Amino acid sequence: MKQSQEDRNLRHLKTKPRTRKAVLARNIAILFVSVVFLFAGVACVYAESMLGRINTVIDEQTAGDNPFQATSADSEPRDEDPLESGLEEEAGQISDGLKKVNGLWHDDSIVNLLVMGVDDYQVNDVGRTDSMMLVTIDTRHKQLKVTSFMRDMYVAIPNNGSQRINVAYSYGGPTLLVSTIEANFGIDIDRWIVVDFDAFTEIIDAMGGVDITLTQDEANLVNRYSGDPRWNLSEGTFTLSGAQARYYSRIRAIGDDFERTERQRKVFSSLVNKFKGSDIGTINNILANTLNLIQTNMSRNYILNLASQSLTYLNYDVHQSRVPGDGNYDATYVNGMAVLVPDREACSEDLVKFVFGDADEFEAEQEN
Repeated sequence: MKQSQEDRNLRHLKTKPRTRKAVLARNIAILFVSVVFLFAGVACVYAESMLGRINTVIDEQTAGDNPFQATSADSEPRDEDPLESGLEEEAGQISDGLKKVNGLWHDDSIVNLLVMGVDDYQVNDVGRTDSMMLVTIDTRHKQLKVTSFMRDMYVAIPNNGSQRINVAYSYGGPTLLVSTIEANFGIDIDRWIVVDFDAFTEIIDAMGGVDITLTQDEANLVNRYSGDPRWNLSEGTFTLSGAQARYYSRIRAIGDDFERTERQRKVFSSLVNKFKGSDIGTINNILANTLNLIQTNMSRNYILNLASQSLTYLNYDVHQSRVPGDGNYDATYVNGMAVLVPDREACSEDLVKFVFGDADEFEAEQEN
C-alpha cells in the first residue's frame, strides 16, 4: 500500500533536523581535525626550522632518539677500564636503577649531558674547555644537578698520557673529553654540548640577562673589565648582561678556580630560573638567536624528546657539586704546572652518589 504524500512530507519533516545535526557534527569534527593537523604541521615546520639551526655532529652516540631508553648491559671490556671501587656493594642503596654498562655506572631514568664552554686562545686554535659542567636530568629523584669539573685536574687522557683535563678537548674534541671523564671517574655520559664564549654572551643577552648576587670586589672587576658600558654595579643582586655574566664566570683575580666554577654554576642556575619565568615569545626569540651557536651530538629527535618534557625538568630543584670535592685532591706541581691531582676513587664515589642518588641526601652527608 503506497504512502500518501502527506505521510511522506510528515516523515521528511521529522528526519530533517536529525540529518542537519549529523551533518553539522560531522563538519565540526572535520574542522577540528583539520585545525589540529594544521597546528601540528605548523609545529613540525617550526621545530624543523629551529632544529636546523643547530650544528649536529654525527658520532656513535647520535643514533639514539630516546634520552631515557633502557640500555642493556654490555660485558665487553673498554679500551681503558674506568676506576673500580667499592661502589658495587652500595649500588642498590644509591639508586634502584644503578647498574654497570660497558663498565660505566648508568641509570635509565637519568640523563647526563656534558656542557663545554670553549674559548679560542689564538686564530685557528681549536681552543680549550675553560668550563666543563655535567648537567644531570634525574627523573628518578625529580632533581636537576650540575657538576663542575676543575680545569686544572691532572688526569689520564686516553692514548695521550697525563695532562690537565681541559687539554683533552684540544687533543681530540668533545669526544675525547667525554672519554677522559668516563675513564677517570666511571660514569656514563649520554651526550655532549659545546658553546663557545662568544655564543655565551649572545645567549645571555637574548634572555634579557641573568640575576646574580655580587660581592663588592666582584662588582668592581665586572665594572672595569667586562666591556659593558654600565659602570654602576656594586654589592648586591643585579641583572647582568651577556658581557658582564661572561666576565663574572671567568673571574680569576678573586679567590681560586673553585670559586670560579661556583660562579659558573650560579650563572647556570640563574639561566634555569630565567627560563621558568619566560613566555613563549621570549623563548622563541632565545631559540631563534642562539641555536646556531651550539654544537652537539644529540639528534633532532633526541632534542625533541627532551624538549617535550622541558617544563617538567626546569621545575626540578637544582643541586650543585664539583669534582674534585673538598679533601679529594692534592694541589701540587707537575712539570712546572700548578695542578690538582684528584683522589680518583674518592672522586668517583662522590660523583656517582651525587649524580645517581638523592642529591639532598648526598649534600646532608657532605655537611656531616
